[in-house]
Formats: sequence, structure tokens, C-alpha cells
Amino acid sequence: MPDEGDVIVLDSDEESTNKESSANNMASSDSKAKEAAKKTPTEGTEVSAKKSWDFLMRPSTSNGKTNKRSSALTKTTDENGSAPQEKQQKMTRVAPNSGVKVMKVAELEAQRNQVLREVFGHQKFKSSLQKKAINCILLRKADVYVSLPTGAGKSLCYQLPAVVHMGITVVVSPLIALITDQVAALRAKGIPSESLNSKLTASERTRIIEDLRNKIPTIKLLYITPEAAATDNMRRILSSLHKRMLLSYFVVDEAHCVTHWGHDFRPDYLKLSALRDVCPDVPWIALTATANAKAQEDIISQLKLKHVETFKASTFRGNLYYDVYMKDHLNLAPERHLSEFILRCLKVPKNKTSDVLKNEKGSRSGIIYCRTRDECDQVAHMLSMVHIQCLAYHAGLSNKLRDDVQNKWMKNEVPVIAATIAFGMGIDKPDVRFVVHWTCPQNLAAYYQESGRAGRDGQRSYCRIYYSQPDKEFLYFLVRRDLALLKGKKISETARKEQSKAMQHGLEKMVEYAEMAQCRHVCFARYFGEDDLPPCRMHCDFCKDPKGTIARASQFQTACSSTKMMKASKANIDNGEVYGGGKRGRDDDDYGCNSSDAWERL
Repeated sequence: MPDEGDVIVLDSDEESTNKESSANNMASSDSKAKEAAKKTPTEGTEVSAKKSWDFLMRPSTSNGKTNKRSSALTKTTDENGSAPQEKQQKMTRVAPNSGVKVMKVAELEAQRNQVLREVFGHQKFKSSLQKKAINCILLRKADVYVSLPTGAGKSLCYQLPAVVHMGITVVVSPLIALITDQVAALRAKGIPSESLNSKLTASERTRIIEDLRNKIPTIKLLYITPEAAATDNMRRILSSLHKRMLLSYFVVDEAHCVTHWGHDFRPDYLKLSALRDVCPDVPWIALTATANAKAQEDIISQLKLKHVETFKASTFRGNLYYDVYMKDHLNLAPERHLSEFILRCLKVPKNKTSDVLKNEKGSRSGIIYCRTRDECDQVAHMLSMVHIQCLAYHAGLSNKLRDDVQNKWMKNEVPVIAATIAFGMGIDKPDVRFVVHWTCPQNLAAYYQESGRAGRDGQRSYCRIYYSQPDKEFLYFLVRRDLALLKGKKISETARKEQSKAMQHGLEKMVEYAEMAQCRHVCFARYFGEDDLPPCRMHCDFCKDPKGTIARASQFQTACSSTKMMKASKANIDNGEVYGGGKRGRDDDDYGCNSSDAWERL
């Protein structure tokens, strides 16, 4: 926290000048806030009338320009001088060349703590690092880079300051599904939030834009995709908000998407830095869970972050137990092995005959990540055959059906979901007791992020990969395909080479993680450039049972060597299956894609 001597200034003259105007707009703003809060995309979400939080919706009506060093620093005041227990409060923005009133940092702390408790429902911060990052962001004196593991509270780092300060916070996020979940969660807390994206109807888009044009908009957080941020229309909207002193922060979520060294590079993220010219004095916040040292350096450079304050947490999460099992070297069918593992994680006795369907309140759930839609359907069917209720979630389902599946899982009506990798981003479900990757991810950073969705409540949870030689071959096939597609992208040759290196590096580290007998947490730490790691002790298969882990790895390597020799011999014999250039044709079984009869092995 800053020193006690640091101060925040409040324009006392503007407070009295705007009181009458704010009172006249109160009824209109209240109506808009309630209407926005009710329009949540998550079915069944209710917004309490007690959480209308009118004080969140009062940006400045001043036409003056903001001082660059102390712009938009705020104070909460009672609307009509009434008792503090009343929720109606007014917040005013600083304007230059007028009488000012000094507000100590202690007063800002009180407002921060009030919002933490009464809006977000937390009695304390998740960590001291999260608290320090939020304190720094609240001061608005520098751009901020935040790297926290999944579940460590990255979103609160910008959402709380967005609520405390006047104006609108613009958030760039890569996926519409992720945006939808976050907007729904904010609305459920009574925080007016919207998204401008390609899925909106014309009437929805008009409603949002009209609100942004208002002298006092109701929106507190506006979510957009990087593609939308690059359009001329969006730049005009942002420019208008900035000229009217209504922009509080500019947030880049999943910031690893901006770098070629990230595991999910998006070219449109590179265009975000151009918004510096549109909104030159607005503080920026970049957040990620999966950036190594090189990616961090590139993020800061690409976004042109200024006077950057960095907050980076350890990758180590001691409540997560990591292990790897080789599908081809289990003592029973992989599907049976998976089902018994799930039953143990859900703590269901083996002799239980009824379906594992309705969990008790506060009980357990899990995610199984699959590579393809068909695989999701097959795994869900296989588990249902042994009385583990599991639903599939993938892009092949209708929006309504996907929402229904997600809602059932969130409410613990169905404990297990088999999904493609897009599922889970932005979902804050604390009781996920296991995350299984039925097929290996394409790079280590992606695996760290996806597996990190387990154990958000800090309780012991399990992260497992089922690995096989066909999986490995398919991973290399995918990377070769992506490298070929990379040649057609409209990016510089330097960027192309960097992204190519990043793809290959991520795959190599993923294969190393799966095949080598070593501490799994140390693998993550090395990848993300972390030196000071707490002892793992019993938090992965290697540290718990080094002999057994070494034996499994050795058995796998021996089998791979034998398979290579057999394939080489077969390639010389089966000349009829050889393409020009000497490459043998492959079917789906070679890549582990054909598992239609797998349930029979149960």
C-alpha cells in the first residue's frame, strides 16, 4: 500500500454544482441500472434489489480536461448528507483549476474494503499480491502488468477498481463465450456491464451505444473482442468517451494473446496499442496466467505499457496434485481406469448402484478435456454406462443446449462435463475436484491454464493426463499443420519465425512433461522462468512415488522404440501403402481418433 502521505483529490466545487443535476437523473439511472442487471445471459440469474449500487453509475458531467497525473481519482460521498448506512452515494471526478479537497489514502482504503465486502461479497483478498496489485491500480499512476495463476483472482484486480472509480472500464477479452460468462457474473452482483460483439442483434447494439452516448451512462464495464477494438466504429466510441472524461481504465485480459511467444496468439491483439493515440492518458492493465519471461517482455513492449508496475505470483499451487498415466500401459482398460479415478475424486463408493447425478450442496465436480466433438460425446456416453452422469459440451451443440449443459454443471445437477478446450474460461466454480485431459494438450502453457481450473477453493484437487504414442504423433501432426497455416498469415517474417519457435518450444516442453520422470511443478516453474519454488513433497506423482513414475516412463520409452522399429519395417514391406516421397498413408486409428468401440472395453 502507498505511504500515508499519498493523497487523492476531490473537486468539492464540482460536488455542489452537480448535486442538483445528479438528483434529477437519479430516477432515470436507477431504472437503467435495474434493466441492465436483469438482462443477464445466464438463465436463472437473479439480481437483488439491494445491490442496485447507484453510486457506481455517476460519471463526471464536467467539461474540463483531466490532469494527467491525478485524473479521475475519486471519493465516495453521501448523496444528501445522510447516514452512512444508506446505499445512495455519489462519486465525482477531478477537474482542474478549481478548489480541491484532500482525501487521504486511508479513505480510499475504506472505499476499497466496502466494495470488496458489499459488492463482491469477499471479506478479504485472496493473497497479499492481489491486494498490492489492486492498491496500485486504484492510484492510477502507472500501467500495471498482473500475472496470477488461474483461480488466484485476476479479474478482481480490475473489476474492483472499475467499481470504485468513476467512468467506464473497457475490457478486451478473446472469446465471446468468456465475455458472456463474465458479464453475467458482474450483473448478478448488480454491476452494470455490457458487451459489444458480433453476436448482438441490431436492437441490442443500438441500446448499448445509446447508453454510451448519454451524458451519464449506466455502464461500468464494457467488454469487447480484439477484433471489435480494431474497427473504426469502436475507435470513434472510445474517442467520444475519452473526450467526455468517461474512460477509467483500459484492460487487456488474457494478455498472452498479444505475443507470438504466447500459446494462443491473436493477430488483432497487436492492433490494441494503436488505441494509445485515441486514449493517451488512460491507465492500462494487462492480465495473464500463462506468460513466461520472454512472453512478459513482449506483452509489455507490444502494448506499449508505460511506467509499468509488475505483479507476478508463483506458479506453484500446492493444493493441486499432478500425474500422468500412459493409456497403453495400464492394468485395465483406459476407460475403466478413468471411471474409477472419477469415482475416487467424487468420493463415491465403488458398490454404489445409483447414478452419480445429484451432488449434495457444496459437493464435487470435474472436467474432462477432449480434443474433438466426437470424443466428448463418446466419453460422456462411456461414463454414463457406468452410472457417472456426464454431459458433453462443444461447438456442435446449439447455443441453448450448451447453456443448459453449463447451467446443470454449475448447479451440480450433473457433476462431470466432457468438453473441448474452450470450456471453462471465465467460469468461477470453486468445487472442481479434478481436471482430466483425455488427450494431451498442444503446449505446456495451455495445460497449466486448463488444469488450473481445478481447486479454486484451495482444497485438494487432481490434474491428470492420459498419454499415448498416437496422442504424441497427433500433436506433432497438429503443430506441422499450424506451421503450414502460419505461412499464409499476413505477418512479418520476424513474427512468423518467432511464432514458429514458440509453437515448437511449447510442444517440446509438453512432451517432456508427459514423458520424463520429474517433478511436475518444477516443469511448470522452469517453463515460466521461476527459480524460487517451494518444495513439492507429495503434490505430484514423481515426488510421491518416484520409483513407480520412473518405471512407467521407462516402459513407455521402450514401447515407443519398439513401435518405431515395427513401423519402419512395415513401411519397407507395404509398398502399396506408400505415397510419393516414401510416406505411409495413415487412418484415424494412427492418431487415436477412432474410439467408437471404446465403451465396450468397460
